[in-house]
Amino acid sequence: MKLALALVVLVIVCLLLAAWCLGARAPAPAAALGGALARVQGPARRRAPDPAQSPHIVVDTLNLTHWHLRGRGAVLSPALIAETIDATAPALKLRHPGRVMYVLKDRESQFNDDAARAVYKDAASRNGVYVSAAERYPDPPAGAKASAEHSARGRDDFYMGVLAHRYRCAVLTADRLRDFGSFRATVQPFHVVEYAFWRDLPHREYVRPDAAAYSRMKKPRTIHPSAYFG
Repeated sequence: MKLALALVVLVIVCLLLAAWCLGARAPAPAAALGGALARVQGPARRRAPDPAQSPHIVVDTLNLTHWHLRGRGAVLSPALIAETIDATAPALKLRHPGRVMYVLKDRESQFNDDAARAVYKDAASRNGVYVSAAERYPDPPAGAKASAEHSARGRDDFYMGVLAHRYRCAVLTADRLRDFGSFRATVQPFHVVEYAFWRDLPHREYVRPDAAAYSRMKKPRTIHPSAYFG
């Protein structure tokens, strides 16, 4: 009896040892291998969101107005710019439920006056959008260097890049923004007057393009107006 019991115990021990040996030699589970490979290779790179699919969009207002006129030869005026905003805002808001941001600038030969600003404020209010005017300083800040380069007039284009970078979205324009890389060196400091549809008073922002804060800003993704308006 004792001998039979001893044989049974011996068989059980042998089976346990055999199972342990097979388990030690078995390949690592797929999940474990995946985790090990991930540690070796590092975290997988995430694809950056497509700016064109953002709920927000920045609009090159003067360029869009020229495109909207399509050779009619009219001189740009605050009223004509407001007409373009009225005509295009509904379609843009349908595609972009976030912030629809129209950016423009004052004329090189004339500062914006209260009448022009009132037109932009009203356009923002009735269309439920944002209208930002990039304006020159009557007296530029100390240290600002004037430039004769064409790109020096691109304060509105530069600010479009600021907004596109800030909200990770695209710019609606027919312009290829070829001068974008020169703006930090040529555009003088300027201030922006932003009119929001939900706010009675405008918001002011002061921009110095050569500031280090803009050193890594890249040319924004652009979308041609024909993608929205045919």
